[in-house]
Amino acid sequence: PCWLKPWARGLQAEASSRPCASSPRMLLVGASSRAARPPCWQARRCFAGSRYRRLLWKPEFPSDLPPALRQNAAVIRYATPEVSPHKKTWTIHASRCLHEVAPELCARGAVHELAANIVYHALAAIDAKCPRESARREREFRSDLFSACSNLFEAHYSHLGGESIFGILNGGTLKEISPTMKTNRRKRLRELVLDTIEEWVLSHRDSFSRLDGTLLLDVVGPRAFLNLIPRLGLNVRALRGEDVEVLFYFLTEETRDIFTTVRIALSLLPVDGIRSPLGGSTWTLRRVLARIEERRSEHALRFLISHLQPPFLIHEVLRVLRERDIDTGLVREQWSFVTSLKLEADMHANRPILDELPALWPGVATHAPAPPSPDPVDDDREIPRSQRLWLTDGELMPFSIRRRLPLPLAGLAPPSRLRDAPWPQLAFDPAEALAAERGGAPSSAADAYGLLDGSADGGDALSLWVSDGAEPAERPRASSITGLPHPQSELPLDAIHFVDSAQGLSHVITFLQQAPPAFVGIDLEWSDPHAVSIIQVATPTRAFVLDTVNRTPLYMSVLHCLMHWLLKREGTTKLFFGFPHDLIRLNLLFGPHGRTFGHEDHIASVVDLYAQRVRRVVVRSPRPEDTPLGREGLLGEALRSSDLEEVHRLSTALPPLPLSEELAERVYTIGGHHSLAGLAQRYLGVQLSKSFRASNWNFRPLSAVQVVYAATDAHVLLRLEAAMREDGAFPQRAFGSAWRHPALRPTWWRATAADAEPSGA
Repeated sequence: PCWLKPWARGLQAEASSRPCASSPRMLLVGASSRAARPPCWQARRCFAGSRYRRLLWKPEFPSDLPPALRQNAAVIRYATPEVSPHKKTWTIHASRCLHEVAPELCARGAVHELAANIVYHALAAIDAKCPRESARREREFRSDLFSACSNLFEAHYSHLGGESIFGILNGGTLKEISPTMKTNRRKRLRELVLDTIEEWVLSHRDSFSRLDGTLLLDVVGPRAFLNLIPRLGLNVRALRGEDVEVLFYFLTEETRDIFTTVRIALSLLPVDGIRSPLGGSTWTLRRVLARIEERRSEHALRFLISHLQPPFLIHEVLRVLRERDIDTGLVREQWSFVTSLKLEADMHANRPILDELPALWPGVATHAPAPPSPDPVDDDREIPRSQRLWLTDGELMPFSIRRRLPLPLAGLAPPSRLRDAPWPQLAFDPAEALAAERGGAPSSAADAYGLLDGSADGGDALSLWVSDGAEPAERPRASSITGLPHPQSELPLDAIHFVDSAQGLSHVITFLQQAPPAFVGIDLEWSDPHAVSIIQVATPTRAFVLDTVNRTPLYMSVLHCLMHWLLKREGTTKLFFGFPHDLIRLNLLFGPHGRTFGHEDHIASVVDLYAQRVRRVVVRSPRPEDTPLGREGLLGEALRSSDLEEVHRLSTALPPLPLSEELAERVYTIGGHHSLAGLAQRYLGVQLSKSFRASNWNFRPLSAVQVVYAATDAHVLLRLEAAMREDGAFPQRAFGSAWRHPALRPTWWRATAADAEPSGA
């Protein structure tokens, strides 16, 4: 309209304080017509007097801006924050756990997105109304975050960008993600996250010490980094000079915290003198002393001197405090001179510089975790000691899913390249493996059992393929039992294969189907929160370690096909140790994919080495009618049947001398409820190391010593079965549908006294 042109040109217009309702011009500029103003104008009120009010209108957009673009700009300016294009958004993975999304987000460097997911899961526990539900969610969150940290860091490898998980501790990041969060909720959330991270750091001190301090400082910021130094034990000396400059600038210019400045300077000792650089930066003890003199803090000065080492630095500090001006010869600073005299008097009088000397970094009192036990872990430790005497062969071990905190490899094995190096990714060729077994060529690789017990020097796993320091392993020797290795056979390193792809699983299936083994050993390893972390399948000549962590649906389908074919095959005897527990773990693994084991058609020919066994002994014993007890029993049967002739014969006939003997079979029940280490000690005469059982099996890549331990843990089942059968101890029972029919039982199961050779026992 034409009446808007004066304001569009930036002219001034006066209006009465009481606008007239009949004038549209007054309705527009009046105080009561604020909603009628166009959004592209802004009013500035200037009060010139008590009766008049001057309104000055200025356009917010250039005069040459087209009307359509002007309207769009106004909509964007006055849009709500929910639809504003300037608001940052992050993806919340609500259906996935933190330990699943953390490696992916850390690899992309998505610090804010990872922090947003941590905030989402933490608030789900904090905002619960029911105290019991809140405690349950808090336990789940702590376990999830603990597992995420364990999956990102280990003693032998750290994932790329793993420091991004600590971005939640940055106050600026947390405020940017949730700017409207109340202070109390933000403080509670930070304490929940920090307590969980502190718990992980205390149990993985060696893994945490390998973090890059520079990247951690960039992620959490200087304020959070300074707070983490006493709680997590960060090493300030590992920082670069530029990072030390950032910390000193933050302390002296932004927070002006003189005591933390002194603590940082003392953490960078020792130095050659008070003018030597601290941590490669431009800061020196002389510069820190100047900051103390500016504040005139005698307590900070005494705190600095009480922690100075070596003592010659104290004399240099006192000398600097008494410096005089070169031109006038007067004392440079009166306060410094007087304070130095007081300090020197206290030192000569042997008085303490501070009445109560505080620690360098006062922090929260924490309890260090108990060191791992050097003794081997007992496999049946889940059984209470008071119940062991009451377990019979018909009972099973009580199954329980308890939280098992993984221990770092640094506390389970001495430092070595085998422990600190990941397992080399080598392809498995089934054709070459079959040709090597048919040819029987000796292996040049080291023995896996020798590497675990320490008899061979643990070098790099890849270099041990062609053994230099360790003695080459022999190919597994055949046992007197068909299909089993010799009880003292070895397992070369080149016979161990780690499989983590669908193509690798197909090669394993091809190898097993072309040369079906008569016996295989199967074992499982896991760490919370996964039901199964790896599956070990061992034949007399090979050992396969199958990965089950963070696998694709295709991989899990092929893995189920392999396990289904193996467990259902009647011609292959599967050896387990604690089969009911392993079966439940397998069902927990494949249950989310709609596949389980448990029907009678899914399992056949399974032997559990944990159960009791039977020993059949053929002896020569006198006939029952020639012994007093036997004659009495036969006489009683004849009386009950009214056989008078048999009664007369037994009463009058005397036993011949010498007594005639006949073959008889005696069956003994032996073993049962042994640990795997105890069985190996009894039948193989070796000390089986079980310390790596408590390591972190969810971390990828696995350490070389973990893969070797897992492979030998399954292969030793075959050696134990061969040793026990050579000793005459056969399984008392088997799992599966095949052996329920007598015609399908193997020959050793149907063996009778007439088929066996007499024994002198």
